[in-house]
Amino acid sequence: SGTAANLAFAVVLARLFRTSTYPKYKYRVWFCWRGAEEIGALGSNFHVTQARKSTILGERITDYLVNLNFDMLGSPNFKFGIYDGRTIRNNTPPSAIPGSVRISALFRDWFIRHELPWDFADIDGRGDYSSFLASGIAIGGLISGVDDIKSQEQRDRYDRLLGQGLGGLANVVHDPCYHKVCDTIQNINLFGYEKMVQAAAFVIESLARLPDLKSWLYPINEI
Repeated sequence: SGTAANLAFAVVLARLFRTSTYPKYKYRVWFCWRGAEEIGALGSNFHVTQARKSTILGERITDYLVNLNFDMLGSPNFKFGIYDGRTIRNNTPPSAIPGSVRISALFRDWFIRHELPWDFADIDGRGDYSSFLASGIAIGGLISGVDDIKSQEQRDRYDRLLGQGLGGLANVVHDPCYHKVCDTIQNINLFGYEKMVQAAAFVIESLARLPDLKSWLYPINEI
């Protein structure tokens, strides 16, 4: 679901940038699809390693300002999960932390503004974002839940804000088909997926329109 969303973002932006009414971004946006995440984030580790070696302008690790991770967005028993910058590990380069916390708040505020439930998700180092964090780069993203269980409190809170029946199933994993053959296009909750895609698009657009994204992500007085 996250892969398809990234492809849709890339296609839509390419079309918008061809029009005369949509201002170009000040910053370069790269859409990346990497393999072997489940066996040690091999693809993203390789990507960052190559960026560290590169001397090509725009491809050097020092040219990266932020990494946004949209791995899973359409889990059937979904949660609106936001990666919580406050949970970044202590051994992470300090430069990555302030911006990651700010991105978490940007996502959170979108859900609040649209009167939707949300949950913070710990940054546990399992995702493709980990190599970027280790390089001192701010990260952020969304996750709709994997093999973790939706609690009774979550179900009730989602039911209350979304409407009876939309809160999902309590004491059931967010994605019963995670890593199984039943994980097909039919395994997507379209309502939850749409909201997650909208939130992701909002943050991409918000960051891209900041006049000084670098200072926003890496405030000197907080590093």
